[in-house]
Amino acid sequence: MTHPGTLIEQGVKEYGYELMIQATLELLCGEVPAIPLQAFGGTSGWQPYWLPTWGARACLYLWHEDCTEPILAGLGSEFWRAREMCAKVCRYREVGLSELSPLLNDPIPRVRAAAARAIGSLGEVEHAQGLKKLRTDPEASVRTAANSALKQLAERLDRPMD
Repeated sequence: MTHPGTLIEQGVKEYGYELMIQATLELLCGEVPAIPLQAFGGTSGWQPYWLPTWGARACLYLWHEDCTEPILAGLGSEFWRAREMCAKVCRYREVGLSELSPLLNDPIPRVRAAAARAIGSLGEVEHAQGLKKLRTDPEASVRTAANSALKQLAERLDRPMD
């Protein structure tokens, strides 16, 4: 299986940056893009939640400021995989801090963990309280992400978070 970053790089070479960005925006909106899904690691016939998930994943490797609004909107997607991937993109692209906090209460553990990691990378002192609440989350992966995020906040802001 080819790494998504390699696929996106190949897509840019074959279709051009602008067309790949346009296709990414279409995917983020849940639309089938004008270029083949294979450029993003997908094929036709998959469940609808994969379209915005592939679009968000593409934003880890290909970015334009026009992607910001759909990524932030994706944090509220009905599809948990899209919410999780959009939180990862927020962390990587350093956007959406204020939109991430509600995801700490998401019903899906993977989304809560992704939000915690993003807040650890981007947050300020006032975000520590939401992360502290996750220390007692029923899911170990969420507790681990929250503890790591609090440690990252403390190191980045050079102050204790306890």
